[in-house]
Amino acid sequence: MSYDCNNQRRLDTLFVKGNNDILSFETNSEKASIYIKDNDIEKVIYKENDVETVVTKADRYHIVVGKDNVQRDVFHYLKPGGPASQMRLGITKHIGKGTWSSQPHDFELNTEPGFEEVFFYMLEGATQTAIQRGKGVWSNNELVDDAWLVKDRSFSTIPMGYHPVVGEPNVHVSYIWVYLCKKPEWEKI
Repeated sequence: MSYDCNNQRRLDTLFVKGNNDILSFETNSEKASIYIKDNDIEKVIYKENDVETVVTKADRYHIVVGKDNVQRDVFHYLKPGGPASQMRLGITKHIGKGTWSSQPHDFELNTEPGFEEVFFYMLEGATQTAIQRGKGVWSNNELVDDAWLVKDRSFSTIPMGYHPVVGEPNVHVSYIWVYLCKKPEWEKI
């Protein structure tokens, strides 16, 4: 069974699909296959220009972001400096249940066209439902000011701008994120 999308696909060059705990993110030159185990990334197989790189948990870069009810662990798998030229990939795990992710990175508040990002949600507990907020612009520069429900094992296109996500009461939120870093100022770390 293929994983569903919670909102309309609004991407120019990033193609996403997945089923059976394997996700695929592709552009015309890059491909990342993500293998999920126990609501975490087990490994990423990244390929560009016929060069394949395997990134495991031992290779990921960990930071803690926010505090109180917006604190989360963020693990970067495809980060600046390689192996990916544009694709950035990681997983965010909220601390606690029914908690928020916090404000976007500074560059995302200066909205501009061309930014492409996708979340894949892994929700545990209670209703396995969360709410995704989006205020900014889609890749084509169309304005958005909306919120939508997201379910466990589903994708959402994420706008550039304000885009926190919160779990319903007693729901723990984790999400895999992939975005295309088309400009140096779009780096998150």
